[in-house]
Amino acid sequence: MNKINKVVLENGLTVYLYNDKRRHSTFFQFVNLCGGVTKDFIVDGKEYHIQDGVAHILEHYVVECNERGNFLEILGERQMNTNASTHLNMTDFYFETVEDVTFGIRTLLNGIYNINFKTDKLEKLKNPIYQEIRGKSDNKFYQLHRKCNDNLYNNIKFKDIGGTLEEIEKTTIEDLKIFYEAFYQPSNQFIVVAGNFDKKEVLEEIFNFYENLKYTKHDVKVIKPKEELRVNKKEDILYFKTPLEYVNISYKIDMSNYTPEKALKLDFYLVTFFNMFFGTTSEVYDRLTKEKVITSGIGCGNVRIHDCLTISIGAYTYDVDAFKEAIIKTIEDMNSFDEEKFELDKNTCIIAMILRDENIFKTIIPFVNNIVDFDYPYVDTVADVEAFDYNEFIDMIKELDFSHYSINTIVDPSKKENYE
Repeated sequence: MNKINKVVLENGLTVYLYNDKRRHSTFFQFVNLCGGVTKDFIVDGKEYHIQDGVAHILEHYVVECNERGNFLEILGERQMNTNASTHLNMTDFYFETVEDVTFGIRTLLNGIYNINFKTDKLEKLKNPIYQEIRGKSDNKFYQLHRKCNDNLYNNIKFKDIGGTLEEIEKTTIEDLKIFYEAFYQPSNQFIVVAGNFDKKEVLEEIFNFYENLKYTKHDVKVIKPKEELRVNKKEDILYFKTPLEYVNISYKIDMSNYTPEKALKLDFYLVTFFNMFFGTTSEVYDRLTKEKVITSGIGCGNVRIHDCLTISIGAYTYDVDAFKEAIIKTIEDMNSFDEEKFELDKNTCIIAMILRDENIFKTIIPFVNNIVDFDYPYVDTVADVEAFDYNEFIDMIKELDFSHYSINTIVDPSKKENYE
């Protein structure tokens, strides 16, 4: 992969340039370092605590209610692939195009920085968001996700990025304005330009825009809730229409002492851990399928919220107690380490890294995620993966404290009598 050049403007905005003349297109991504978990913060000495959903509403508002018009539609009319999205720790706006790169940059930046905050516009914008939330509310896994967060965390109040109907309804134009002025500042943003583009032309466009940009700088500090290790509720049931019970076991792990480098390495190692301990070639999967406790795969995932890592393991099951016991015992025993599987996973990861070079989007997104999730502005290389060590992998997994977990089961309402 070609070298990524870094340019920092006087206002604090960072621009990353990855020039690759082999490409036919250019990918431009604008990233705000704020997202769904950005709920508690101090602006110019005043403390704010906002509800879920504000970052997501603001993303829609920025796109649709700026003074220059819906810039995604404007870019789309030029046949550019474009979108915006809100994640846990970032909100991003991007486009990919073969031509008119500077037009795209100018259009997107003008839209983002020229916002007209009006209550009537916000109330009109809420209607499609209401529909989006209603659509998700019929999804059992969406409801399970909310219940897991509610039962797992005490001081962290985040449930999901989109918020509830009630939270959206009570969101005011003042909420959006406060959030915008706090976090939509150049020093809290970065830009990535990747692909086939004229470096001088692109930098001039960006420099000229920010040279003429007028904004009020604020002193902003994000408050990270100090989370207790105990879980809020050890076990709970979600009564929701389902053909078969689904059990999810979520572990809460403290990562407050992890360096960015160590957290990033753990993120890689967890993929191998999931495959080795719960994948289709694992001992527990083989036993549970033979005993007909499960008939499909065991789902695994991890997400970091502030300084806490959540590791979730779940599956549809014919025997809730047997599944819970098997997963908890597998974690407690920690005897499924396999060096051959470790090396196979390393090779799979290396192949994936080599293949992603064929797609500009797949090349840049891991780099962006490294910045956002780990404050680590570097591109993972094949050499990094080759340096992964089996004994280090075991040590890092074994040092994780799996003592604090919450078990949440989806049960069909027709079986409610069996669980009460």
